[in-house]
Amino acid sequence: MLRNMRSDTRMGSPTLFWGLMLSVSTICIWSTHGEICGPSIDIRNDISEFKRLENCTVVEGWLQILLINDKTNNINQEVFRSLSFPKLTVVTDYLLLFRVSGLDSLSILFPNLSVIRGRNLFYDYALVIYEMTSLKDIGLYNLRNITRGAVRIEKNPELCYLNSVDWSLIMDARFNNVFNGNKKAKECDNVCPGIIKDNQLCQRTSFNDNYDFRCWTSTQCQKGNVNSMVFYFLLYPST
Repeated sequence: MLRNMRSDTRMGSPTLFWGLMLSVSTICIWSTHGEICGPSIDIRNDISEFKRLENCTVVEGWLQILLINDKTNNINQEVFRSLSFPKLTVVTDYLLLFRVSGLDSLSILFPNLSVIRGRNLFYDYALVIYEMTSLKDIGLYNLRNITRGAVRIEKNPELCYLNSVDWSLIMDARFNNVFNGNKKAKECDNVCPGIIKDNQLCQRTSFNDNYDFRCWTSTQCQKGNVNSMVFYFLLYPST
């Protein structure tokens, strides 16, 4: 099972790739209870599987979206832009995206995702975006806290707006993050809202020796950190 292959050790791209391949071979069907969905949700192969997220406010466990290609699903960017799950605010384990064709941003798909708690990680990672050939920006403009774990964003040839995000506002494990094989920064515009009109709307911070304005897309600024304990009491009000 996928849970058994997680570890707390660093890994290179080949290890990550075969880890993803192992996750592909594990197919589980989970039940949904009200607005707290789980344990864990695996969406793969067929775009119709997204319907399992329709009423989810919290995914209790991990959320994997993988192996959805345009050859078998007849999908494009417009199809994904018609999908949106604004109720989803929290994933308690990790979020993983792998080889999903036609998805160019997560801004419409998960506009209100605020917290990835990282209780259980994909190896060391709470957010993995790997080999997403159509993705142009991450766009998780309401993401305020990755409580535990690092980020791995790799081999996404069209992906921009990585340098415009201050990851230290979201998480503590900033030094273990991996960004590799994405679109070169010099080939990206990465223009934050208001800059063209000389009316800067986004906060300016220093991250990785770069003092700049912070945004997820050309229309969405990056917001500041919110303590994950706020969401803990929303999830578990009786404790």
